[in-house]
Amino acid sequence: MHITTIFIWFILYSILGWIYETIYCSVKSLKWDNRGMLLGPYCPIYGVGAVLDVLLCSSMPNAGAVFFSCMAGSAVIEYVTSYTTERLFHAVWWDYSDLPFNIRGRICLPCTLGFGVAGLIVLYGLHPYMEKLTNPIPLYWQEPIALLFMAVFAADCALTADSLAQINVKLAATMDAVNLQISERYEAFIENAKQSISAGSGARRERISLEDYKERRTKEELEKTLSTMGLMQTHAVRSSATFRMGYSELGGKMKHMLRHRAHKEA
Repeated sequence: MHITTIFIWFILYSILGWIYETIYCSVKSLKWDNRGMLLGPYCPIYGVGAVLDVLLCSSMPNAGAVFFSCMAGSAVIEYVTSYTTERLFHAVWWDYSDLPFNIRGRICLPCTLGFGVAGLIVLYGLHPYMEKLTNPIPLYWQEPIALLFMAVFAADCALTADSLAQINVKLAATMDAVNLQISERYEAFIENAKQSISAGSGARRERISLEDYKERRTKEELEKTLSTMGLMQTHAVRSSATFRMGYSELGGKMKHMLRHRAHKEA
């Protein structure tokens, strides 16, 4: 078994994972929902899981051992991936908080059981056909195919990572701008209140809702931010499930505005 073949399997299983994920999410939301983290049609976490399933579980004695190994392996991969992406980019691409027996929304028992079943489907159902697809291809043809896949995949990963980093910069700048304006508005409100009290006037006081003002200013700042974002950045926002670590509110509003914009353009 050559490393070139293994990498081709990884890409093909990543594509199959993207097809499954997109169909499932689109049917669930009754609209097209591309939840892939990257711009291309692949979900690497599925490719990693499937390849590890094939490499580590092929020699196991029975389906029960494969099932429990895939359960445990999928839980580790999902948790580590979710934790890492959250720490690096303040965003996660799945959230199981509303499902039973979940751990911080990163993994949950129903999905872990599902991945155990998926491990059986991959090993005993899909992989024999995958081998029939790749085995007839000579190694001297597999190598350039793998290199092409690798170049496209690496470029996509680099662009996505840069886009996510830029989104965090933009969200931080938006939050700072809104907070500064709220602070200035609040100071003006306090000063006006002091003057009215010291003057003892019975004039009608200006009613200022800081919450309404914050909502309006946040929307305006987010519209400015969205106008500066390119295709990769808007895709990264749309595909994420939620933002965390201080950006959950802004990230959620940004996703809502993008959905509203897409609805108007449709």
